[in-house]
Order: sequence, then C-alpha cells, then structure tokens
Amino acid sequence: MRKLKIILSLSCILSFQYLIAQSNLALIEEKYKQLDSLSYLNSVKEAIRRSSTYLFEEPTEDTVNRINDKIKNGINGYNIKFVLRVDLDTSRLNSNNYLLLDDSKYPFDIYCYDDKFNPRFFVYFNKDELDNFGNAYQTIELKYAKKLKAAIKRILKKKPKHILFSYFLPNSILYIKDQELYVYRVLQSKEYKIDDYVAKFKDSKFFYFKQ
Repeated sequence: MRKLKIILSLSCILSFQYLIAQSNLALIEEKYKQLDSLSYLNSVKEAIRRSSTYLFEEPTEDTVNRINDKIKNGINGYNIKFVLRVDLDTSRLNSNNYLLLDDSKYPFDIYCYDDKFNPRFFVYFNKDELDNFGNAYQTIELKYAKKLKAAIKRILKKKPKHILFSYFLPNSILYIKDQELYVYRVLQSKEYKIDDYVAKFKDSKFFYFKQ
C-alpha cells in the first residue's frame, strides 16, 4: 500500500511538471481556439472607429469605410496568418510558465503573404483599436524592416502552426512547429527553443525592452 502511494505521488509530481512545461503552449493553443477568423476580420471596422492613430475626432462612417476598404483590398488575394502578440513575465523566467498573452479585444495582428511566402500586407492592432496597416513591416528603421520581412518569409517557409510576436523582445520572432515554441533571432538568422533562448539571453543587456 505504501509503495502504491509513493508511485501515485511520483506520478502526480511528474504530471504536474509536464503540465507546467506545456502551459505556455497550452495557453497559446487555447487562444487560437477562441479565434473566429471571419468574425475577427469583419470586426476591423470597430477597431478603426476606436483608432486614435488615424482618427483624431469622432469618425464619420465614410472615413471608417474608406480605411476599411483599404485594408480589405490589401488583404484580398493573399494567405493570412493571425499573429498573436505575447509578452514575458520577467519575474518568472526561472520557471517554465513565463509567457503572457495579450488579452485585449484585438490580440492578433494580421500578416498576409503570397504563394511564394513573401510578406505582402500587415495589419496591426493596439489593445482595442487599429494601430497601423500597409505593405511595410512596422518598425522605425527601414533596414531592419527589410530584415524582418525576410525573416518572416523564412519562418513561413517552415509552415509553422502559429507565428507570435512580442514588441518587448528585440530582434526576434516566435513561432510554433511540431509542438515546440521557437524564437528566431532576426539579425543573426538563428533560432532557439524558447527555454534555451531565455536561459541564454535573459541576463544580456538588450534581452527585453521594459514597458
């Protein structure tokens, strides 16, 4: 009886450790299960109405429709990836449960690409509103924007299940393939499993942009 209790206790511990190890992926998968892609695309108009980037006063329906048509035309004809925005809880980097997911109304940005995996159009959100859109990757430096587009193409060619992005992890794009979460370092063209990436770079000066 005592041996059975010990075995059961060990099984519980191992199961708990497995759940913790899988928690980042489980959280991501749950978020994607909640995504209704058609409804999300159809709700872009509401994000435009809320936008402080493009609309500095009460928007007219004509203005909203004009911007919405630009986005629809930009997306039309391309493949779409819904890119989940994530962040890290830097106080939990020594655990296996440090990923934070965007819980806003629009947690997914939209990346559109052609049949040769070239990124063609982007739609970005910020919490509950439209942030930006267009055929250029959203970053201050043009050179880096080109490198990011090239990195996205390389990742798309791998046919990942999901792509993720964090504004607070410089020089990186995240993606999931074969039940593993990877971080691709843009400038170095190198990739790491996320736990290895965190362990290797968490103490470096530019690992994380503080909010």
